[in-house]
Order: sequence, then structure tokens, then C-alpha cells
Amino acid sequence: MKVRKRTAKDYRVSRWSGGETREFLLFPDSASYAGRDFLWRVSSATVELAESDFTPLPDYRRFLTPLSGALRLSQNGGAFRALGALEVLEFDGGAETKSRGEVTDFNLMLRKGKAEGGMETASLRAGETLRLGTLLPAEAAESETLLIYCYSGAAALRQAGKECVLEVGAYLQLSPEAGEEGGLSLAESELLAIAENTVLAFAWMRRCD
Repeated sequence: MKVRKRTAKDYRVSRWSGGETREFLLFPDSASYAGRDFLWRVSSATVELAESDFTPLPDYRRFLTPLSGALRLSQNGGAFRALGALEVLEFDGGAETKSRGEVTDFNLMLRKGKAEGGMETASLRAGETLRLGTLLPAEAAESETLLIYCYSGAAALRQAGKECVLEVGAYLQLSPEAGEEGGLSLAESELLAIAENTVLAFAWMRRCD
């Protein structure tokens, strides 16, 4: 399994009407968010307005979680409902979505019919160990890419006798080696929190068959 580490210097940062977005991963490389021709996109955004409207993305499934604070969301004119910190919401990108609350969030977008995947979160105390094969569903091991983002604290990924430290604001990208069969060996991988209040977000993606 191949592990790549990325830090803030590698991210594409942009402003939107209600805050700032850090784009971690957009696939394929030749695609663009503005062109709406990507298969998946993973990002984190700050929401600095008391109330904001989400950009309509009818061709995409979306996953969203607040990494700090809580959001109140209304979709298609419905009542506002609370989405707590580290709670994951999956929804249609074409839904008319309004939000209330100033937070930092984590986002996954998947093109309908072309890509599949999911999202998970975890909060760990210093010294606590988390096995990826236990936290994540079996489908995550079959993905082309697994992204692990560290929002706070720090953690060490241990797998195959190797260790890679993940600090605040960095992420690890896990993918099968060329010619490697059987997907990602998550059952043999674990994360050790090496700082208090370690908050991690996970996103996994693959092209549809």
C-alpha cells in the first residue's frame, strides 16, 4: 500500500462568499471544480457567515461534517435541523441547502453514477489506538484512494512495520501499489493518537465499475 503525505503548502486555497476553502484532492488531475467535470473532490471549508446558501451541485452526491461547532441545515425549504460536530450527513448536491452556524467543515463530493465512496470521523485521546479495519466499512478497503485528514492533535499511522506521523492540517493519501491486488490492507493498519483531542476525518473514493 502506498502512503503519501500532504501539508498546507500542497493545498489549493480559494475564497467563497462565506469563507475559505482548502481543496485537498480533486480527481482526475485534468478536471476542475469550476468545470464540474471531476469524479470526486475532498475539501475543508470555513463558514464565516451566520447564514449561507450551498452551491447547487445536481450531478453530485455530497457528504458533510462539521469538524468544530455545529450547523443547522434546511433542505428544499424544510425546517432547520442540527448537524453536530463530527456527525456525517449524506445528501443530494442538487438539494436547495441553507446553513446556519460558523464552523469548519469537511466535504466529500462524488459524481453520480461515476464514483462511489463515503466518509467517517473519529476523536481520540492521547495514547488511544484505532484500527482502520474496525472503524471503516469493508467497501473502504476496496477504494482507489483513502484520505485521512488531521484537524487537531496528531496521530501516527502504523502499517506493515512502518510509521508515518500526521500533524494538524496535514493528510495522508493511501492507495494500492501498481499491480497490487486485494485493495487496501486496512485490517493491518492502525492509528495511534500522539496528542490530546486528536480529531480525524476519513474519505474514501473509487470509480464505479
